[in-house]
Amino acid sequence: MKNSSVKPAIINSGRIRSFRQRLPFIPVIVDVFYWVILFLSLSITTSSAQSPVDIRNLFTDDAIPVEHADRFGALPIQSHEGRIEPINTFSADILRKLHHSDKIGNLTSDRFLLSLLTMPERWMHVPFIHLKNREISRRYGLPEKQIAYIEIFDENGDYRLARAVKAAFNKSPAERSKIDKDILKLNEQVHIFSQLVSGDMLNLFPTGGEDHKWESDKEMLFRYLDKVRVAIHSGDWTEAGDALESIYDYQSQHTTIAIDNRKLQAELHYNRLNIFNRCKKFYFLLGAHLLMFAVVYLFKKKKTIRTGIRIQVVLIMAAAAAHIYGIALRWYIAGYAPWSNAYETMTYVSLITVAGGLIFARRSTITLALATLFAGVILFVSGLSRLDPQISPLVPVLKSPWLMIHVAVIVAAYGFFGISLLLGVTNITIGTIWRRSRNMQLGSQTALLTTINELSLWAGLALMTAGTLAGAVWANESWGRYWGWDPKETWALITIIAYTVVLHLRQIKSCDRAIVLNIASVLAFATVLMTYFGVNYYLTGMHTYAG
Repeated sequence: MKNSSVKPAIINSGRIRSFRQRLPFIPVIVDVFYWVILFLSLSITTSSAQSPVDIRNLFTDDAIPVEHADRFGALPIQSHEGRIEPINTFSADILRKLHHSDKIGNLTSDRFLLSLLTMPERWMHVPFIHLKNREISRRYGLPEKQIAYIEIFDENGDYRLARAVKAAFNKSPAERSKIDKDILKLNEQVHIFSQLVSGDMLNLFPTGGEDHKWESDKEMLFRYLDKVRVAIHSGDWTEAGDALESIYDYQSQHTTIAIDNRKLQAELHYNRLNIFNRCKKFYFLLGAHLLMFAVVYLFKKKKTIRTGIRIQVVLIMAAAAAHIYGIALRWYIAGYAPWSNAYETMTYVSLITVAGGLIFARRSTITLALATLFAGVILFVSGLSRLDPQISPLVPVLKSPWLMIHVAVIVAAYGFFGISLLLGVTNITIGTIWRRSRNMQLGSQTALLTTINELSLWAGLALMTAGTLAGAVWANESWGRYWGWDPKETWALITIIAYTVVLHLRQIKSCDRAIVLNIASVLAFATVLMTYFGVNYYLTGMHTYAG
């Protein structure tokens, strides 16, 4: 599903005449299945131009019981990358791709997937496919924000995006405009929907071959779905449950891969907890409250306020402990240190940021409050649609113990640099107020936060340097050279140089002032952003897999 270059397998005939030849061969039985769906779809509405079903009034009382959907969600499936995972993980990833959310209405991802598989003709008219580009909506006459699958086709049944998709694929990635990229994303969503309807994406059945592949056996799958349809109308789910058990039995008898049921259960537990999303909310809430308490305590040294601060600190420690548990659980499920891509490293950076705040908490409560808020911001960014939370097998170059050492150390530096950024901004703000009011508390607080800022800068620089050296050793093992001026390596060196300059500015007499250190710590963070995000998304090199 990550490969947006795959063209959608849409109904045979005139729908995608312009790029039918680029699709893999579709068996006749699937074409017949599609025509049946089309006939049923047209029987529901008089034309494709008719308004689609209002999603708010759809499936408010879904007939698929939660218990059966949970059993369906626990069924093992092989991802397109070869990893065995529960359907619950697969369905959540599908729903995020199509709807940009973990739920749709009152439906969990498992109930959504099972409902879509059993009632595809109905879901074709549901406006749930996310569309964020308004220009695409205006250009092709589509609704804004959310569209239905049927609306991707015009009144003649032709695919509206056919020419635009072909033109976008003919461009190199560097030449594609934002609208080109968004068209390809929408094209991928159409592809996912059509592949789900055809059953091609559900690799539930082991082939028994030496390649350890699982595939979609449509006869067995549709037999089970037929039982589900009958159960929806009759209310008796016994036969549907038996059909689900038969799939379990088939998997255990024919698989050539050892299915680790403990890991599957752990992954279901991990999915249900949704730890990082909950930690994000706690960090925002606790950070804001602690910052308020800390600011008030600067001017009113009351025992009740100090007690409130201590309670907030304990709660932040509890949230950090839950955060650690989430990372450890993901580590156990994946089988490797979970900082191999942008999503994983951001969850790790947020934890390091909170840990750094706790280290300085005895000296400054404001530092912990700012670090906690920043950790919430980092987790918020990690949850955006551009970052994929899916657990994937490691690429060969990452299968090294240096992954745990190099990435853990160098990314930890980003956490301390982030704290310095916040302290720099805070000190500049407080310093501006202090120069006007000459309040003694503000003056002493600025001096304290500047000292902590410098300590955080030294910690970040030490970790950044050590991590870069470890990366050089890893590069020698993987590529036979310690340094190659790859964009990631180059910007890591620039970051080290930038922060070295920041910490040595005080050697210049005219720059030996707190305001200079604080402003420089803010400006230097631009190199961190370039090293972490810019290289991954705007430059190409040997480290692009990290994005």
